[in-house]
Amino acid sequence: MARDRPPLPAPPLADQPAKPSASFVSVWLIALGLIAGLLLGLALSWALGPPPERNTEPHQLRDEHRNHYLVAIALEYQHSGDLHAALRKLIALRPGQDPLQELADAACALAGEGYLNSESGLRGLQAAAQLYRAQGRSGCADVLLPDEDASATVEATEAPLADATAPPALPTKTPLSRPPQPTATLRVVATALPQRQFAPLPARTFCDPDLPALMEVYTVDYLGRGIPGQMLRVRWSNGENSFISGLKPERGDGYADFQMEEGIGYIIDMPGASAALGAELSTGACFAPNGSQSLKSWRVTFRSDT
Repeated sequence: MARDRPPLPAPPLADQPAKPSASFVSVWLIALGLIAGLLLGLALSWALGPPPERNTEPHQLRDEHRNHYLVAIALEYQHSGDLHAALRKLIALRPGQDPLQELADAACALAGEGYLNSESGLRGLQAAAQLYRAQGRSGCADVLLPDEDASATVEATEAPLADATAPPALPTKTPLSRPPQPTATLRVVATALPQRQFAPLPARTFCDPDLPALMEVYTVDYLGRGIPGQMLRVRWSNGENSFISGLKPERGDGYADFQMEEGIGYIIDMPGASAALGAELSTGACFAPNGSQSLKSWRVTFRSDT
């Protein structure tokens, strides 16, 4: 009888990977959730947040920044002396009135907001006042600004004369008294910048059904280049109207216009800069080159001597 053999040992089981614990999985899920939330927040802030402001035009400035920009133009003009460039920048703000008068109003507003309490603010307002005063404008800043003491005093000082002592063998001489020397004074007087002078050229009529009864006015230099920012005045029997050149840059730097009415004679001049045109201008019936009827219009040019 065969002997019973002992049972063979069972083969070892293959190694099986350990299952991750529940706490490990939870940590990864929380981390992924935080990263996803952060990315989503950045995307939303980029999409919904205010876009950065770039390439802002001067006329797009906020009201609180507009007055500061006007003073900056005046300071630049004080440094460069380029009146033409200063006027172009003032007009680029697209003011609803005379741009130089807007500068005067801005200086008035800033003077009441504490600009006078700092040296830099005072210099800015003085530069603004210098610019608009030279062009015949005024504002309340003229009263609020302190009086400018434009005089500088230079005192000449001399070292006291040493007492002259005679040699021991000679008697001592009494020193001559020296009369007091006058104090040298250097006085600098602030003067306004000279205003351009203009002369009217002969006016010409034209007939255009699209521009009936219109007085077109141009202010130009001696080369025919437009000069913006020049005050013009139209007067008639019972009224007058003042306006400024350059407020319609699409028609030219020195362009301005005035709407006429039938039966009225108009006189145009430039106050303080040019005598009036020698004849009254009036409108009436005219015929355009295409045969259509309209009202007569005028072109007037004031030319500067510089």
